[in-house]
Amino acid sequence: MASKYDVVTKTLGAAVGAGGSFTVAYPAGRTAEDYLGATDHMITSQSYRTLFAKTGDFTITPGPSTISVVLNTGLAMAVGSVLYISLDRAETAAAPESVTLANPAKMTLMMPVKITLGAPATADADGFVESQNLTSAGVFSVSATAAAALLAAALDGVCDVPRNVVAAWTGTAVLTVTGTDEYGDVLVESSASGTSFTGKKAFKTVTNISVSANVTALTVGTGVVLGLPVFLADAADVTKEILDGVAATAGTIAAAVLTTPSATTGDIRGTYNPNSAPNGTRVFELGIWVRDPSYTGAAQYAG
Repeated sequence: MASKYDVVTKTLGAAVGAGGSFTVAYPAGRTAEDYLGATDHMITSQSYRTLFAKTGDFTITPGPSTISVVLNTGLAMAVGSVLYISLDRAETAAAPESVTLANPAKMTLMMPVKITLGAPATADADGFVESQNLTSAGVFSVSATAAAALLAAALDGVCDVPRNVVAAWTGTAVLTVTGTDEYGDVLVESSASGTSFTGKKAFKTVTNISVSANVTALTVGTGVVLGLPVFLADAADVTKEILDGVAATAGTIAAAVLTTPSATTGDIRGTYNPNSAPNGTRVFELGIWVRDPSYTGAAQYAG
């Protein structure tokens, strides 16, 4: 099989030690999509031992225009060091060894996957928190804390499917939602300063809600944006939208964020906002191309 690696050369403009970073340019014709989800990267040189991303020696983050490399090992690299970075192209992990690409520089082996998102319930704008006050110290007017609200069933902390969170309140504040995704990983999302919030991340559970200033008439619930279970590198990789077994009117596809996740970035895997809103009976499916069907995106921002 043709090599699935691209090699770039980097001459360090400054010394780099543990925790330090540098950037490299993309090889000609390559973009972030070619490497997202890949893990078998290597760094070789004439001065240092070979470094392997798989063993945690370094990490790479493909960005919009350059690739960021962060050194995690205790090795110190001097200014002027010449490094050869072998970039693992994120082609499908299921590729048989007998597959040969006619032109690896122009082709990427991908896998078709059908995603079933089920029949999500109708969005419920106050499904988590019915109208009540909340202070910046975390005191609810109905239950003293989010934990107490959960125990008292005043805060229904579980979504039927991974989906976005919506909220509204009186009094300008930043609202922050903490919860977990469908794989049980903690994630955090914050609103802009204002009186409403339509989240971009897909929560499976909500475990805490906080505000930067006292608010009244707070409601928190579920939206219509559905989370994807696998990393979607590009919205164009969705080949078909299906509603109740037939082709659907186009909805809105949001690809996974390519920047380092934060409290205000989008979903690490991507989301789907169907043209027909979920109502508990509509069944949504997507046909997509994936580079690695096991990759679930970057680590969630957990605060």
